[in-house]
Amino acid sequence: MSTATYATPCPIWSDWALDHLQVGLIILDAQHQVVFANQWFLQHAGLESCDMLNKTLFHVFPQLESSHFGMFLAQATRSGFPALLSQSLHPTPFPLHLPAAQRGQDKLLRQSIRIIPMSFSASSDVDQRYTMIQIVDVTHSVLRERLLKAQASKLQSLANLDALTGLGNRRMLNEKLAHELRVSTKTGGNLAVVIFDIDYFKQFNDIYGHLAGDTCLRQVADALRDVCRRPNDVVARFGGEELVAILPETDQSGAMQVAHKVLQQVQLLQIPHAGSGVARILSLSAGVAVSKPLQSLTPDALLGLADRALYEAKGSGRNRVCGFDAQDALIVTAM
Repeated sequence: MSTATYATPCPIWSDWALDHLQVGLIILDAQHQVVFANQWFLQHAGLESCDMLNKTLFHVFPQLESSHFGMFLAQATRSGFPALLSQSLHPTPFPLHLPAAQRGQDKLLRQSIRIIPMSFSASSDVDQRYTMIQIVDVTHSVLRERLLKAQASKLQSLANLDALTGLGNRRMLNEKLAHELRVSTKTGGNLAVVIFDIDYFKQFNDIYGHLAGDTCLRQVADALRDVCRRPNDVVARFGGEELVAILPETDQSGAMQVAHKVLQQVQLLQIPHAGSGVARILSLSAGVAVSKPLQSLTPDALLGLADRALYEAKGSGRNRVCGFDAQDALIVTAM
């Protein structure tokens, strides 16, 4: 690989200094012909100096002419003001390759590029007006930023998850319910909420122990997640043994059906429960509430209606689903 080359002689120390800069440098003449390219740029581009010298930049890199880089170069040379291409909007204008040892999902190095035209006053002292292009490798900064964003996203996800069940926690429930209520108000759609409660869970813990109770909660959470799997469905732990499903675009009948499927799924698990007053296996009770078009229910009001329906389900024998119709009449459906 040859060293950086000039169209005109240059002192040895300048050649040495420019070739040891850890940034790319290209000098163009007034016709955008390359009169200088330093060693850093040539190495990363996989080129010899003869591949660039005295050729127009767009002849060497034709893809640049119709790109944002070409537009920025034209503006800078016309106005005399520097231009900056950020790595966020224009990450890889030049095909500069990372060393093989550093390649991961990215093969091209990320670039921050400054286009610096010679001032009009300075150009009067030389034969023509030159433009310098400076390319800085910002790959490590981009990778670090990507890692930080991934870590922040993971922390945000963890902050919204219940550690025991893996469902959303109360914080996430509040945020999602408020959001879905705003959406349903705008679209005029229904929004259903179902609260599930494990029947005789205190007795379960007393008989089988709290570790078995934790396992039971995780199994019920998995059953709820399996049934409520539409993209916009939200499942969360409300607290203790109570779990909640938020079901957008779901009417009363649809929500009751979903609740029944969850109860059936839990029964199929056949989890023994000697302390149950309903059966010898674990069961659930559920309360359904629906926010209808033209209603302006708050999240607390909607949850309150579902909790009231759950109270009725437990009071009327458990292992059943309760809700209220449009006339506030109680609907009870047993398993």
